[in-house]
Amino acid sequence: MTTIITRLWRGVRNLHLPLYILFWFMINLGGITSSVFMSYSLIDIRLLEAELSKAMAAGRNNEPPRELVEKIFHPLKTEKSGVHYSDKKGREGTREAGQASNLTMAKESDQDISVSFGSSQSIAGLYGWLLVLWLWPLYRYRFFRKKPDPAQVERRIINLPLVIFALVWVIAVQQYFIKTAAFAAQYGVPGLRIKMVFAVAALLFGAFVSYLNLELTQLYIRRFIAKPFFLETNPHGLKRGFAIGLTLRHGLMMFSLAMVPLLLSLYVPVSFNIDAISGLRHNFQWTIFFQNHRALIPCLIIALLVVVVLPLQLASVAFFKWSVQKPIDALVRRMRAVAAGDFSCKTSVLYADEIGQLKGHFNLMLDGLAERERIKDTFGKYVSIEIAAKIMKSGKVNLAGEEIRATILFSDIRNFTPLSEKLPPTELIRFLNEYFTAVTRPITDNQGVINKFMGDAVMAIFSPVFGVTDHAEAALRAALGMKDALRRFNATGDHEPVSFGVGMHTGGLIAGNVGTENRLEYTVLGDTVNVASRVEGQTKQFLTEILVSEALLQEVDRGRFPGIEFTACGPVLMKGKTRPMLLYKVAGAAVQG
Repeated sequence: MTTIITRLWRGVRNLHLPLYILFWFMINLGGITSSVFMSYSLIDIRLLEAELSKAMAAGRNNEPPRELVEKIFHPLKTEKSGVHYSDKKGREGTREAGQASNLTMAKESDQDISVSFGSSQSIAGLYGWLLVLWLWPLYRYRFFRKKPDPAQVERRIINLPLVIFALVWVIAVQQYFIKTAAFAAQYGVPGLRIKMVFAVAALLFGAFVSYLNLELTQLYIRRFIAKPFFLETNPHGLKRGFAIGLTLRHGLMMFSLAMVPLLLSLYVPVSFNIDAISGLRHNFQWTIFFQNHRALIPCLIIALLVVVVLPLQLASVAFFKWSVQKPIDALVRRMRAVAAGDFSCKTSVLYADEIGQLKGHFNLMLDGLAERERIKDTFGKYVSIEIAAKIMKSGKVNLAGEEIRATILFSDIRNFTPLSEKLPPTELIRFLNEYFTAVTRPITDNQGVINKFMGDAVMAIFSPVFGVTDHAEAALRAALGMKDALRRFNATGDHEPVSFGVGMHTGGLIAGNVGTENRLEYTVLGDTVNVASRVEGQTKQFLTEILVSEALLQEVDRGRFPGIEFTACGPVLMKGKTRPMLLYKVAGAAVQG
């Protein structure tokens, strides 16, 4: 039993039936509210006065009979009451119901336009299907396991509150025209007062239901639609779609809960006293004013209240935008700048409220990010920036040690000891810095990682771990580039010309952190590293600048290096090896000249 209930609830939740029930509930509740307003806005005041006078004259002070209540409070449902109309020529008047055959009124009509939105349920159902179509990409993913377009589903979910908001106002406008057409078909062309009643009822419906949508459906969408989908697909990324911003939300709330009720408080007494107001407007006389002062003075007071309060309500929206929306928008722009790498965009903190707290913690976060970036940048000057980034992110590099396949490059200056004896310490450091700047650029250009500098020597690693799949060819391109860079370095004439040797070998090795608990160094260990160092040492014996192992050359497509010659030399028995190794000189006119 529990399993069945769980499955049923899962199905209801995945279908989002509560959303459609909530939508239906809001439409019908708004329809009831506007219907009540219409019913009591159409009270026949003249009939009420006449019937009360008759009752008082007859000495009836008890509760009026039901027929009288029906005539007074539902004038469009009775055959005896007068209907205010305007004919096709624009003439207005009062016609007794039943006097014209084309204006007969049903006594208990189910389509009574003054009682309720009779079509609210069908309208809610129709527009509910439109919501189903809007969410169809999400349903395809949930029930048919069709791979969704994340961007499309994301926009559908983010824009869903806006779609419901638009549907509410479409229904409100539609109801106005439905009521006007129904009245015209049953009683004749409605007068201005009837049209105003329908228009204000539609406005009341739209304001009431759109506010409920703002508070209720958006809460449901965030918790039960957006959260499950985004947790599976994109829980932390920025979302695309039209956002109902803070100012718009505040403006809608003020419109629904403050402005519309304020205008209604003026409209209702004015509509019930329109005759007295019209009389004053056409021919102002103090006698008319004092005769109707109990009605006109409240209207005047409420009108003055509207004149004062309504601009303040509009101003509150503008003030909210200036004091809340703009600071947050500025903070969002600064966050985008931080995401792009700009850590100098601190914001001013002027108050201790929530926005001030948000700004202050943003500045603290910015200080931490800037400090971290400085550490990363400094760290990258002592080891490769690629290694620094991987260590800080704890990504692909296994800090405890991992087996990788790579090509190791060693480079060393020839006859460096005599040169170092000639130069003062400061000159020697400057020479080495300029030399390394020149010859290491080809290494980094070919995605090589400089592991360490050892006096006048440099060690570099080329491996898929650091993003280079053709590591053997990348190392060879780097060596040829280093040879050309050394030629340009010597051509400057700023220093005594030097030569170097470059040795390379490909194979497996161990990469990881080596050192003590307080001081670690990321490095590579293994026979491949030792062999590469000894290959570089053999460049002196074979009088060449670049020397590679046979293992490296087997992974190189020689067709990609036109003009480059690979000359076998050896075999050579390396220290610690039992078998001789075949080495190859690398030379070519492409890098000479």
